Amino acid sequence: MKKTIFYTIAITLFFLSTNITLAETNLEVPFTTQSPYKEWIPPWDNACEETSITMINAFYHNYPERNIVAEDAAPTILKIVDIEDKYFGFNEDTNSNQNAYLIDNYFSWESTIVKNPTIAQIKHEIDVGHPVILPVYLPYLPNPYYSTKNLDYHVIVISGYDDETQEFITQDPGTRRGLDLHYSYDSIMYAMHDFLPDNKTPEGEPMAIFTSPNLVNSKNIDIDGDGLNKEQEIKYGTLLDSKDSDGDGRMDGAEVKNGYSPTTAEEKLIEGILVKGDDNNPVIYLIENGQKRAISSEKVFLGHGWKWSDIKTINSIFLEEQIATGLVVNS
Repeated sequence: MKKTIFYTIAITLFFLSTNITLAETNLEVPFTTQSPYKEWIPPWDNACEETSITMINAFYHNYPERNIVAEDAAPTILKIVDIEDKYFGFNEDTNSNQNAYLIDNYFSWESTIVKNPTIAQIKHEIDVGHPVILPVYLPYLPNPYYSTKNLDYHVIVISGYDDETQEFITQDPGTRRGLDLHYSYDSIMYAMHDFLPDNKTPEGEPMAIFTSPNLVNSKNIDIDGDGLNKEQEIKYGTLLDSKDSDGDGRMDGAEVKNGYSPTTAEEKLIEGILVKGDDNNPVIYLIENGQKRAISSEKVFLGHGWKWSDIKTINSIFLEEQIATGLVVNS
């Protein structure tokens, strides 16, 4: 009897602890406020959309910390602002369609706009590891940390949920206390509205931007017109918004087509650089006096204080045919 009671208690405790563990699910989306340097002036004071994109971009690129340092956050936010100014003619209050355009054309992940998403749909996205971007009418969102009442449109990231408290967990760039900020399910669903001008956001259609690192709809986009689509740009490590990633005067697509690396300006190799070909040949070379000098062993390599991360991969044909061979580095 005692043994039976013991097992019953143990099983009960197991399921109770399991339920507690599964009640809250939260993705560790790196956080930054929309004003990384604490300057609440343009463009930072209206950069919630750009910052939400920046946080999810950091998440999909495995940013190592929960808080994004200002030196990492600010350049991405400003890059988005510059793109908006160039293509939209403004950077304030971009709606969901415009934000999805930015993601799909300029980032290595993609978006899907979902109108009238349910709580279950949003939770499913979190369960599969996909943060959600949410446009809201801010006065409907109960946040004690906002310092002004003259607020209308805002964008936040949903990173998790807690079924026990019936709350979504968010990354809210509008406040320095926005890391893992909790809002009730009801508050989020009530506040969810896309931007409309002239203070009509409360009439905006409820929608969310679902995100994914898996390219489906955006993989064939070639926003910079360099001859490589988004999927190929990611494969070769080229810039999505530059025709000539390595600055050697040749378009990325043309370099790939002709067997050259689009990320290293082979004709401008720096003296003293370490290189290897992009084929299966493991030999590492030191570029010295315009020649390639093979490094004879790992011992010699480490003896010079070189690091494996110093090695640049360049086109093997160029390495073999265009760079003269010098003496082997033996010591």
